Amino acid sequence: MRKTFGTWTGVAVLAVLMATMVGCGGKERAVVTLQYTLNASKGLPAGLESVDIAPAELGPATDEKWSDMTADLLQSLIEQSKEKYGVQLRVAAREETKKVMQEADLNAAGLTQAVASGAPPKLMGIQAVITSKVNIKEEVAHGKKTSMSGMGAFAHAWRYGGGGGGSMDTREVDKVKKNVEAQATFQLVDIKTGETWALHGDKLTSTEETDPSFFFGSGEGEAGLTPTDRIAGTLIERVAREFLSKLMPCQVTMEIEVESSGNKACAHGVALMRADEYAEALSSFKAAIAEDAADHKALFAAGVACEAMGHYEDALGYYKKAVVLADEPQYIAAKKRLDANMARIRKQG
Repeated sequence: MRKTFGTWTGVAVLAVLMATMVGCGGKERAVVTLQYTLNASKGLPAGLESVDIAPAELGPATDEKWSDMTADLLQSLIEQSKEKYGVQLRVAAREETKKVMQEADLNAAGLTQAVASGAPPKLMGIQAVITSKVNIKEEVAHGKKTSMSGMGAFAHAWRYGGGGGGSMDTREVDKVKKNVEAQATFQLVDIKTGETWALHGDKLTSTEETDPSFFFGSGEGEAGLTPTDRIAGTLIERVAREFLSKLMPCQVTMEIEVESSGNKACAHGVALMRADEYAEALSSFKAAIAEDAADHKALFAAGVACEAMGHYEDALGYYKKAVVLADEPQYIAAKKRLDANMARIRKQG
Protein backbone atom coordinates (compact mmCIF):
# COMPACT_ATOMS: atom_id res chain seq x y z
CA MET A 1 0.00 0.00 0.00
CA ARG A 2 2.84 2.36 0.77
CA LYS A 3 4.28 1.85 -2.67
CA THR A 4 0.90 2.56 -4.24
CA PHE A 5 0.53 5.68 -2.13
CA GLY A 6 4.00 6.83 -3.14
CA THR A 7 3.22 6.16 -6.79
CA TRP A 8 0.02 8.19 -6.84
CA THR A 9 1.66 10.93 -4.80
CA GLY A 10 4.43 11.03 -7.39
CA VAL A 11 1.86 11.44 -10.18
CA ALA A 12 0.20 14.23 -8.22
CA VAL A 13 3.53 15.98 -7.73
CA LEU A 14 4.20 15.65 -11.46
CA ALA A 15 0.82 17.16 -12.28
CA VAL A 16 1.51 20.12 -9.99
CA LEU A 17 4.92 20.61 -11.59
CA MET A 18 3.43 20.57 -15.07
CA ALA A 19 0.70 23.05 -14.16
CA THR A 20 3.23 25.36 -12.55
CA MET A 21 6.10 25.16 -15.03
CA VAL A 22 4.10 25.19 -18.26
CA GLY A 23 2.28 28.31 -17.16
CA CYS A 24 -1.33 27.28 -16.63
CA GLY A 25 -3.22 30.31 -15.43
CA GLY A 26 -0.28 32.55 -16.34
CA LYS A 27 0.12 35.39 -18.81
CA GLU A 28 -0.67 35.05 -22.49
CA ARG A 29 1.08 36.73 -25.41
CA ALA A 30 0.02 37.43 -28.98
CA VAL A 31 1.51 39.25 -31.96
CA VAL A 32 -1.13 41.14 -33.92
CA THR A 33 -0.54 42.40 -37.46
CA LEU A 34 -2.19 45.74 -38.20
CA GLN A 35 -2.55 46.85 -41.80
CA TYR A 36 -4.25 49.77 -43.52
CA THR A 37 -3.69 52.34 -46.26
CA LEU A 38 -2.72 55.92 -45.47
CA ASN A 39 -3.58 58.73 -47.84
CA ALA A 40 -0.69 61.06 -48.66
CA SER A 41 -0.17 63.74 -46.03
CA LYS A 42 1.69 66.10 -48.40
CA GLY A 43 1.69 64.61 -51.89
CA LEU A 44 4.25 64.73 -54.65
CA PRO A 45 5.62 68.09 -55.81
CA ALA A 46 3.64 69.64 -58.67
CA GLY A 47 5.00 68.47 -62.01
CA LEU A 48 7.19 65.72 -60.59
CA GLU A 49 7.16 62.79 -62.99
CA SER A 50 10.45 60.95 -62.44
CA VAL A 51 12.79 60.18 -59.56
CA ASP A 52 16.01 58.34 -58.95
CA ILE A 53 16.56 56.20 -55.84
CA ALA A 54 20.11 56.47 -54.55
CA PRO A 55 21.84 53.62 -52.69
CA ALA A 56 21.51 54.12 -48.95
CA GLU A 57 24.28 55.66 -46.88
CA LEU A 58 25.16 53.22 -44.11
CA GLY A 59 26.25 53.39 -40.50
CA PRO A 60 29.73 52.16 -39.52
CA ALA A 61 28.63 48.69 -38.39
CA THR A 62 25.95 48.10 -41.03
CA ASP A 63 26.53 45.46 -43.70
CA GLU A 64 27.06 46.88 -47.19
CA LYS A 65 24.21 44.77 -48.60
CA TRP A 66 21.70 47.14 -46.95
CA SER A 67 22.69 49.95 -49.29
CA ASP A 68 21.07 48.37 -52.34
CA MET A 69 18.50 46.41 -50.32
CA THR A 70 17.06 49.64 -48.92
CA ALA A 71 16.88 51.23 -52.38
CA ASP A 72 15.27 48.08 -53.78
CA LEU A 73 12.70 48.18 -50.98
CA LEU A 74 11.78 51.79 -51.79
CA GLN A 75 11.39 51.00 -55.47
CA SER A 76 9.20 47.99 -54.68
CA LEU A 77 6.93 50.05 -52.42
CA ILE A 78 6.57 52.79 -55.05
CA GLU A 79 5.67 50.20 -57.66
CA GLN A 80 3.00 48.83 -55.31
CA SER A 81 1.48 52.28 -54.90
CA LYS A 82 1.54 52.79 -58.66
CA GLU A 83 -0.27 49.51 -59.21
CA LYS A 84 -2.83 49.81 -56.39
CA TYR A 85 -3.53 53.53 -56.32
CA GLY A 86 -2.60 54.81 -59.77
CA VAL A 87 0.39 56.90 -58.68
CA GLN A 88 2.01 58.53 -61.71
CA LEU A 89 5.74 58.48 -61.05
CA ARG A 90 8.57 57.02 -63.08
CA VAL A 91 11.50 55.50 -61.20
CA ALA A 92 14.83 55.54 -63.03
CA ALA A 93 16.38 52.15 -63.71
CA ARG A 94 18.65 51.78 -60.70
CA GLU A 95 21.05 49.32 -62.25
CA GLU A 96 21.95 52.00 -64.78
CA THR A 97 21.89 55.09 -62.56
CA LYS A 98 23.31 53.98 -59.21
CA LYS A 99 26.87 54.79 -60.37
CA VAL A 100 26.03 58.29 -61.52
CA MET A 101 27.64 59.98 -58.55
CA GLN A 102 30.91 58.08 -59.01
CA GLU A 103 31.37 58.28 -62.78
CA ALA A 104 32.32 61.48 -64.56
CA ASP A 105 31.03 60.69 -68.02
CA LEU A 106 27.86 58.71 -68.77
CA ASN A 107 26.98 60.61 -71.93
CA ALA A 108 27.70 57.56 -74.05
CA ALA A 109 24.99 55.65 -72.21
CA GLY A 110 22.53 58.48 -72.83
CA LEU A 111 21.85 58.80 -69.12
CA THR A 112 23.40 62.18 -68.43
CA GLN A 113 23.72 65.50 -70.11
CA ALA A 114 27.04 67.22 -70.76
CA VAL A 115 28.25 69.44 -67.92
CA ALA A 116 31.24 71.63 -67.27
CA SER A 117 34.52 69.84 -66.70
CA GLY A 118 34.87 68.64 -63.10
CA ALA A 119 31.17 69.05 -62.29
CA PRO A 120 29.04 66.04 -61.32
CA PRO A 121 26.92 64.56 -64.12
CA LYS A 122 23.20 65.23 -64.23
CA LEU A 123 20.62 62.57 -64.86
CA MET A 124 18.58 63.29 -67.96
CA GLY A 125 14.88 63.54 -67.24
CA ILE A 126 15.27 62.95 -63.51
CA GLN A 127 13.74 65.72 -61.42
CA ALA A 128 14.32 64.45 -57.89
CA VAL A 129 16.22 61.84 -55.94
CA ILE A 130 15.27 59.82 -52.89
CA THR A 131 18.20 59.41 -50.51
CA SER A 132 18.41 57.38 -47.34
CA LYS A 133 20.59 56.66 -44.34
CA VAL A 134 20.44 53.34 -42.51
CA ASN A 135 22.13 52.16 -39.35
CA ILE A 136 21.55 48.72 -37.84
CA LYS A 137 22.76 47.61 -34.43
CA GLU A 138 22.48 44.21 -32.78
CA GLU A 139 23.09 43.28 -29.16
CA VAL A 140 22.96 39.67 -27.98
CA ALA A 141 23.16 38.69 -24.32
CA HIS A 142 23.67 35.08 -23.27
CA GLY A 143 22.74 33.55 -19.95
CA LYS A 144 22.00 30.21 -18.39
CA LYS A 145 18.86 28.77 -16.88
CA THR A 146 18.38 25.52 -15.00
CA SER A 147 15.96 23.12 -16.63
CA MET A 148 14.57 19.77 -15.59
CA SER A 149 13.83 17.23 -18.30
CA GLY A 150 10.37 15.75 -18.56
CA MET A 151 11.59 12.17 -18.02
CA GLY A 152 13.77 13.26 -15.16
CA ALA A 153 10.87 14.98 -13.45
CA PHE A 154 8.59 12.00 -14.00
CA ALA A 155 11.17 9.58 -12.61
CA HIS A 156 11.83 11.80 -9.63
CA ALA A 157 8.15 12.17 -8.84
CA TRP A 158 7.53 8.47 -9.35
CA ARG A 159 10.38 7.37 -7.11
CA TYR A 160 10.21 9.95 -4.39
CA GLY A 161 6.64 11.16 -4.45
CA GLY A 162 5.98 9.19 -1.34
CA GLY A 163 8.31 11.40 0.63
CA GLY A 164 11.67 9.87 -0.20
CA GLY A 165 14.75 11.78 -1.20
CA GLY A 166 16.71 11.90 -4.38
CA SER A 167 17.97 14.34 -6.96
CA MET A 168 16.22 15.59 -10.08
CA ASP A 169 17.62 15.27 -13.60
CA THR A 170 18.53 18.89 -14.28
CA ARG A 171 20.78 20.67 -16.74
CA GLU A 172 21.66 24.20 -17.77
CA VAL A 173 20.23 25.52 -21.03
CA ASP A 174 21.10 28.64 -22.99
CA LYS A 175 18.94 31.70 -22.41
CA VAL A 176 19.44 34.38 -25.07
CA LYS A 177 18.16 37.94 -25.39
CA LYS A 178 18.60 39.78 -28.70
CA ASN A 179 17.97 43.47 -29.29
CA VAL A 180 17.94 44.83 -32.85
CA GLU A 181 17.87 48.58 -33.48
CA ALA A 182 17.26 50.01 -36.94
CA GLN A 183 17.56 53.72 -37.57
CA ALA A 184 16.51 54.98 -40.99
CA THR A 185 16.05 58.40 -42.57
CA PHE A 186 14.56 59.07 -46.00
CA GLN A 187 14.21 62.30 -47.97
CA LEU A 188 13.03 63.48 -51.38
CA VAL A 189 15.36 66.12 -52.80
CA ASP A 190 14.77 68.39 -55.80
CA ILE A 191 17.80 67.91 -58.06
CA LYS A 192 17.56 71.38 -59.57
CA THR A 193 17.26 73.40 -56.35
CA GLY A 194 18.72 70.98 -53.81
CA GLU A 195 15.72 71.56 -51.56
CA THR A 196 14.21 68.77 -49.48
CA TRP A 197 10.53 68.25 -50.26
CA ALA A 198 9.82 65.51 -47.73
CA LEU A 199 11.81 64.03 -44.85
CA HIS A 200 11.07 61.24 -42.40
CA GLY A 201 13.23 59.31 -39.99
CA ASP A 202 12.73 57.01 -37.05
CA LYS A 203 14.60 54.63 -34.78
CA LEU A 204 12.82 51.36 -34.07
CA THR A 205 13.83 48.46 -31.87
CA SER A 206 12.82 44.85 -31.53
CA THR A 207 13.67 42.61 -28.57
CA GLU A 208 13.38 38.85 -28.55
CA GLU A 209 14.50 36.29 -26.02
CA THR A 210 14.43 32.59 -25.48
CA ASP A 211 12.94 31.72 -22.12
CA PRO A 212 13.23 27.99 -21.61
CA SER A 213 10.79 26.74 -19.00
CA PHE A 214 12.19 25.06 -15.93
CA PHE A 215 10.27 21.93 -16.78
CA PHE A 216 10.74 21.58 -20.55
CA GLY A 217 13.75 23.81 -21.24
CA SER A 218 15.51 23.46 -24.56
CA GLY A 219 19.03 24.33 -25.57
CA GLU A 220 18.29 25.85 -28.99
CA GLY A 221 19.63 29.24 -27.85
CA GLU A 222 20.05 31.96 -30.48
CA ALA A 223 18.94 29.60 -33.25
CA GLY A 224 15.43 29.81 -31.82
CA LEU A 225 15.20 33.58 -32.43
CA THR A 226 14.16 35.42 -35.57
CA PRO A 227 17.15 36.11 -37.88
CA THR A 228 18.52 39.62 -37.46
CA ASP A 229 18.22 40.47 -41.17
CA ARG A 230 14.52 39.66 -41.12
CA ILE A 231 13.95 41.83 -38.05
CA ALA A 232 15.97 44.73 -39.47
CA GLY A 233 14.18 44.49 -42.80
CA THR A 234 10.80 44.68 -41.11
CA LEU A 235 11.81 47.74 -39.08
CA ILE A 236 13.32 49.58 -42.06
CA GLU A 237 10.25 48.82 -44.13
CA ARG A 238 8.02 50.40 -41.49
CA VAL A 239 10.00 53.64 -41.64
CA ALA A 240 10.08 53.56 -45.45
CA ARG A 241 6.30 53.14 -45.65
CA GLU A 242 5.78 56.06 -43.28
CA PHE A 243 8.04 58.20 -45.46
CA LEU A 244 6.32 57.27 -48.72
CA SER A 245 2.89 57.85 -47.15
CA LYS A 246 3.82 61.53 -47.04
CA LEU A 247 4.06 61.49 -50.84
CA MET A 248 1.50 58.95 -52.05
CA PRO A 249 -1.13 56.51 -50.80
CA CYS A 250 0.77 53.71 -49.13
CA GLN A 251 -0.15 50.59 -47.25
CA VAL A 252 1.41 50.44 -43.79
CA THR A 253 1.90 47.25 -41.82
CA MET A 254 3.06 46.79 -38.25
CA GLU A 255 3.23 44.03 -35.68
CA ILE A 256 2.09 44.75 -32.13
CA GLU A 257 2.91 42.39 -29.28
CA VAL A 258 0.22 42.14 -26.64
CA GLU A 259 0.70 40.64 -23.19
CA SER A 260 -2.12 39.86 -20.80
CA SER A 261 -2.35 40.89 -17.20
CA GLY A 262 -2.94 38.32 -14.46
CA ASN A 263 -6.70 38.63 -15.01
CA LYS A 264 -8.18 35.42 -16.43
CA ALA A 265 -10.54 37.26 -18.78
CA CYS A 266 -7.64 39.33 -20.13
CA ALA A 267 -5.52 36.21 -20.64
CA HIS A 268 -8.41 34.54 -22.45
CA GLY A 269 -8.78 37.60 -24.68
CA VAL A 270 -5.12 37.55 -25.67
CA ALA A 271 -5.39 33.84 -26.49
CA LEU A 272 -8.36 34.66 -28.75
CA MET A 273 -6.27 37.30 -30.53
CA ARG A 274 -3.84 34.61 -31.61
CA ALA A 275 -6.75 33.08 -33.52
CA ASP A 276 -7.75 36.48 -34.99
CA GLU A 277 -10.99 36.41 -32.99
CA TYR A 278 -10.89 40.11 -32.25
CA ALA A 279 -14.55 40.75 -31.45
CA GLU A 280 -14.62 37.92 -28.90
CA ALA A 281 -11.26 39.07 -27.53
CA LEU A 282 -12.59 42.59 -27.04
CA SER A 283 -15.51 41.21 -24.99
CA SER A 284 -13.00 39.46 -22.72
CA PHE A 285 -10.94 42.62 -22.32
CA LYS A 286 -14.05 44.59 -21.43
CA ALA A 287 -14.84 41.99 -18.76
CA ALA A 288 -11.33 42.37 -17.36
CA ILE A 289 -11.64 46.17 -17.33
CA ALA A 290 -15.01 45.90 -15.58
CA GLU A 291 -13.28 43.92 -12.82
CA ASP A 292 -10.35 46.33 -12.61
CA ALA A 293 -10.54 49.71 -14.31
CA ALA A 294 -6.79 50.15 -13.72
CA ASP A 295 -5.84 47.07 -15.75
CA HIS A 296 -3.70 48.92 -18.29
CA LYS A 297 -2.72 45.75 -20.12
CA ALA A 298 -6.37 44.91 -20.76
CA LEU A 299 -6.96 48.50 -21.91
CA PHE A 300 -4.05 48.40 -24.35
CA ALA A 301 -5.08 44.98 -25.65
CA ALA A 302 -8.62 46.29 -26.15
CA GLY A 303 -7.17 49.13 -28.21
CA VAL A 304 -5.23 46.73 -30.40
CA ALA A 305 -8.33 44.57 -30.91
CA CYS A 306 -10.35 47.64 -31.93
CA GLU A 307 -7.64 48.83 -34.31
CA ALA A 308 -7.45 45.37 -35.90
CA MET A 309 -11.20 45.56 -36.56
CA GLY A 310 -10.99 49.09 -38.00
CA HIS A 311 -12.63 50.80 -35.01
CA TYR A 312 -9.99 53.49 -34.82
CA GLU A 313 -11.70 56.03 -32.56
CA ASP A 314 -12.43 53.35 -29.98
CA ALA A 315 -8.85 52.11 -30.26
CA LEU A 316 -7.45 55.57 -29.64
CA GLY A 317 -9.69 55.94 -26.60
CA TYR A 318 -8.33 52.75 -25.07
CA TYR A 319 -4.74 53.75 -25.85
CA LYS A 320 -5.22 57.09 -24.12
CA LYS A 321 -6.57 55.40 -20.99
CA ALA A 322 -3.67 52.93 -20.97
CA VAL A 323 -1.11 55.75 -21.24
CA VAL A 324 -2.65 57.56 -18.26
CA LEU A 325 -2.29 54.45 -16.11
CA ALA A 326 1.15 53.30 -17.26
CA ASP A 327 3.98 55.22 -18.89
CA GLU A 328 4.86 52.35 -21.21
CA PRO A 329 6.75 53.23 -24.45
CA GLN A 330 4.57 50.81 -26.43
CA TYR A 331 1.38 52.51 -25.23
CA ILE A 332 2.75 55.98 -25.97
CA ALA A 333 3.88 54.93 -29.46
CA ALA A 334 0.48 53.42 -30.30
CA LYS A 335 -1.38 56.52 -29.12
CA LYS A 336 0.96 58.85 -31.02
CA ARG A 337 0.81 56.79 -34.21
CA LEU A 338 -2.96 56.43 -34.34
CA ASP A 339 -3.56 60.02 -33.26
CA ALA A 340 -1.39 61.21 -36.15
CA ASN A 341 -2.70 58.79 -38.78
CA MET A 342 -6.39 58.30 -38.03
CA ALA A 343 -7.63 61.09 -40.30
CA ARG A 344 -5.50 59.71 -43.16
CA ILE A 345 -6.60 56.09 -43.02
CA ARG A 346 -8.32 55.23 -46.27
CA LYS A 347 -11.77 53.75 -45.82
CA GLN A 348 -12.34 50.34 -47.35
CA GLY A 349 -14.67 50.00 -50.30
